[in-house]
Amino acid sequence: MGERHARSADGRLCPNGGVLLKKSGFTLLETLLALMVFSLAVVALVEAVNQLGNTTLNMRREGEVRERLRSLLLENTRLPMPTSLQADTQKVEEGDVLFTIVRKPLTGLANRDGAELQGLFAVRVMAEWREGTEAQQAVAETWVFPPLFQSQGR
Repeated sequence: MGERHARSADGRLCPNGGVLLKKSGFTLLETLLALMVFSLAVVALVEAVNQLGNTTLNMRREGEVRERLRSLLLENTRLPMPTSLQADTQKVEEGDVLFTIVRKPLTGLANRDGAELQGLFAVRVMAEWREGTEAQQAVAETWVFPPLFQSQGR
């Protein structure tokens, strides 16, 4: 006798005695594709977190350099100014940052009446350092009138 085949409710032949086997689960291709998409998302997330960390470190470093620039600028506005018309240049190296301090008299400035202004000095502090392979630079500059900082005889 021949094999017995039953029919399902929708009319399909069922070779195993009328029991329909349903396919369940994912194919290997579907699983690999989902794993690839998930991996790409994780890699993108890790890269974003890494960039955020690097940016935070760079901003903190730049803030520290700028604070030291302000400090050096303030210190050098309180020192006696050079008496010659030549610029007074000083280099200070702190860690991997090179600070260059230039103090020089300002000439050729006049007030509204045309009288030349005497005793004004420019103080400039420049910082140079490297962040990875990129050279970084920051500058702070001001003018100083030394008699303002001389103590009054009281």
